[in-house]
Amino acid sequence: MRIFQPGNLPIVWYREMNSQITSNWSYCLEGFLTKSLIFIDFLLRSGHLTGVFYCFFDNIAINFSLCTDLYEAEVNHKEEKKMKKKTKKTQKAKKQRTVFIAAGHQQRGISSTERLAPGSSRRKAKLTSGTAGVRTHIPEYKTNLAIAKATKKELKKRGYKVIMLRTTNNCPLSNQQRTKKANKSGADIHICIHCNASGASARGPLVCVPGSSRYVGKKIFNSSRRLGSCLLSSVAKAVNKKSHGTIRSDYYTTINWAKIPTMILECGFLTNPTEDRQLNSSSYQKKLAKGIANGVDKYFK
Repeated sequence: MRIFQPGNLPIVWYREMNSQITSNWSYCLEGFLTKSLIFIDFLLRSGHLTGVFYCFFDNIAINFSLCTDLYEAEVNHKEEKKMKKKTKKTQKAKKQRTVFIAAGHQQRGISSTERLAPGSSRRKAKLTSGTAGVRTHIPEYKTNLAIAKATKKELKKRGYKVIMLRTTNNCPLSNQQRTKKANKSGADIHICIHCNASGASARGPLVCVPGSSRYVGKKIFNSSRRLGSCLLSSVAKAVNKKSHGTIRSDYYTTINWAKIPTMILECGFLTNPTEDRQLNSSSYQKKLAKGIANGVDKYFK
């Protein structure tokens, strides 16, 4: 491949007697090109324009000539810069987002304690074992994982990258360790999937978000609350139920150690016989997954 430098191109300059650059200043370039891939880089000596041509030919001899107006060339150059800037913005907007999904609990709890939050002297159990379905008797950790897997599938269909905390029911990490893993994962958001327990009539999704910015800082506090709001409304709509509301509290170890937007989604109540059966059915889990994905879409808009 032959490379032509600005100083040795066969260029003939034409301009008026006026020393100032005018719209009548034109140039003519002639070159004889024979390579399969030819790269031509030319620079107007005024320093006002640099143009790059990429020409693709297949061993064909070309007599190349070009005459153009400097003013028009400068306008085209400015338009090209605008287009490049617009393309960069579009590429940034289409950046793939990453979602960290943590299916709550595991097959065994961890009774030893850990700090509730950074700088706090309060301590809590590292991990509880969760509840179980009142009718199905399926333990919560299994239901959580099934919903998490359905959510991963739905999010991936929509172009998201998904990182799972666990894919089996053996994950002996404390709540603090789980959140630290999410923080270091490179994910944009952290969604913790759980099921709730209360009276037999309690029903519907619920979210837990920070109660204050004390432990997580103002930025994570605001973004975590917005994430919770987006998911709560979308999930409630997807399953056609009224939401059970939002808990705003600094009591959750999982949230207190967050460095990325983090919230807990309680998908429903395993203590409600009807909802227990629903939460453990694949069709309802798919509805939940679509609701979660809709909430994620809404958050990133």
